[in-house]
Amino acid sequence: MRLPNLLKIVLHLLLAAVCHAQDTAPLNPANMNKTGMLPPHTKVLGERAVAAFAKKDWAAARKAYQEMLDLDDGNALVWANLGAVEQQAGNVKRAIECFEKSVQFNPGLGQSWTALGLLLQAQGDTYKAISCFTRAIHEEPDDARAHNYLAITFKGFGWADAAEAELQKAIDLKPDYGIAHFNLALMLLERRPPATELARRHYEKALALGVAKDDVVERRLKE
Repeated sequence: MRLPNLLKIVLHLLLAAVCHAQDTAPLNPANMNKTGMLPPHTKVLGERAVAAFAKKDWAAARKAYQEMLDLDDGNALVWANLGAVEQQAGNVKRAIECFEKSVQFNPGLGQSWTALGLLLQAQGDTYKAISCFTRAIHEEPDDARAHNYLAITFKGFGWADAAEAELQKAIDLKPDYGIAHFNLALMLLERRPPATELARRHYEKALALGVAKDDVVERRLKE
């Protein structure tokens, strides 16, 4: 029985002044000089945007971020957060444009590169996605999620060894990263011959970390 071709991927949201995050680490204030800051005197707008985002009121969140851009249209972090809003609203083309603006104004914002890579990957633009994830890792080498996403893209090309290596890096950086454990288990089961016992350990670790059971993997481990 063949295992699913695609590894698990968790949708990635970007960050605002207060973090809207899923499967991503919050910004480290110590690195703000590198990652960028929101425009001055926009605390109220930032709070409004975060509240709207939490309510999934994309129109209100968009309006708040656009008002911030009216004050500073070269702010990379605002462009990133607007990109997250457009992504969640289903406006993929606009989201890509926003993240491209973000990295144009601040190439050091690794999470913008990662978000851009995810969108391009979903559009089937695999080579550009690899370039984005690689740049994200260059900017933030300790970002386990960027390694996981790069592994998924490598897997799509059939580059199994490279994918396994990136997943192992992700786990080394973040031992409690359940999705990476699951993905590595899947890769190990696709080896010829499969590394069943090692895959079982990673799969059980993934379950212990909250990843949902997978019927295909469960059956394969019993073979």
